[in-house]
This record gives sequence, structure tokens and C-alpha cells, in this order.
Amino acid sequence: MKKAWLLFLILLTAALLAQAQTKRSKLKKLLERNITCNMEGRTISLTDTALYEQNRNVSYSYSYIYPKNFRESWPKEEVVSEVRQNNDPYIDTVTYTSQDKKAVFKIYAGNVVVLPSGRVRKIGIADVMKIDQFANDHIANIKKGKDKELGPAKIQHICKGVKGYNYTICVKANKGDEQLLYKIIMVEMPVSGDLIFSHFLYRYPTVDKDKYEALGISLAREFKADE
Repeated sequence: MKKAWLLFLILLTAALLAQAQTKRSKLKKLLERNITCNMEGRTISLTDTALYEQNRNVSYSYSYIYPKNFRESWPKEEVVSEVRQNNDPYIDTVTYTSQDKKAVFKIYAGNVVVLPSGRVRKIGIADVMKIDQFANDHIANIKKGKDKELGPAKIQHICKGVKGYNYTICVKANKGDEQLLYKIIMVEMPVSGDLIFSHFLYRYPTVDKDKYEALGISLAREFKADE
């Protein structure tokens, strides 16, 4: 009887170890994902510091470049509720407008995906799948015309990139007589370790495509997780 019980314990331990090893292997594979997603189209150089400047948002872990001849503006009110839940404190929005007021882009924070304490050290498969679902739902809403910024826009191009569990979504679309370049990044915030959706939205008249599209694509590509 004792031998049978000992054999059962040995087999159970082996099964549990094998199961744990399988989970670790699957998690490792998920965290090693590296799929690129970039805004498609012609780009221009943004390296001339007399014309362009880089900015970093340490709180939300992203960086971007803006043209110095674009006017920068912030909301007059302290709280902006256009795309954020009532309990979401990440409400800072900055807008840049060209001198002729034809090209405009804004950068703003959105929803938060809460991760377990310890973050990377304790994150599990279920947490990664939760993040994946958030990204997929976001894309589904864009395609259905339910995104609060794009609305029922005609999608010309959309892609999804992922590095571990940090996602990038790029969208080119048109709406009426406007062209839209939309980029969303899901990045880890430095203090809490939670993931936040941060958005870049650039719009310009279709008739001014030759003047503003390459600039917008270049700016979108430079909107990325801060390193």
C-alpha cells in the first residue's frame, strides 16, 4: 500500500512538473514575440533640429517628434473625457496644428490594462492573453467604425505589431475629404508597471496629400515607446 501511494506521489509530482514546464515554455514563447507594424508610405527625414524637436512623456512612457512651426496647444479644462472612462486618470492631450491649420495631430492617453504586482516577474499566460484580447478588441472596434476618434472611417490599411506584450496598431483611413493616420501603442508605465493605450492621430485634407502625408507618416513612425 505504501509503495503504491509513493508511486502515485511520484507520478503526480512528475505530471505537475511537466505541466509547469509547459506553461513556462508557452509564456516564454509569448514574451519573445517580435512582430513589426509600421505606418506605410513615403517618409521624410526629421533629423534637422532647426525644424523638428523630440519630446518625451515620462509618465506615459512614449516619445515623439513634432515640427517646430506647428502650434502646440493643451486643453483649457483639466479633465478631458472624449475617449476615456470616468475613472481613468490619464487624460493629458497635446495638439499640434500647422500654420495654415490644414494639418493637425494630437497625442493622448487612453485605457489602462492593470497587470499583477511584480509585473514581468509574476506575469502569467492569462495576463498576456488578457492584453492580447484588449488589443484585438480595439482593432475590432476600429474595423466596425466604433472607435470614438475615427468613427465610421474607410480603412485603407491596418496592421498589428507586438513585442512581448507591448502592442502597436497602425491605421490609414479616409473620412469625407480628410485623410487620417492613427497609431496606438500599448506600453508599460514606469511607476505602476500597468499598460496604457496611447494614441497618435494625424489628419489633413485629401487635396493636400502631397504636402502633408509624408510628414504625417514620418511623425507616426516616431511616435513610439520611450526607451
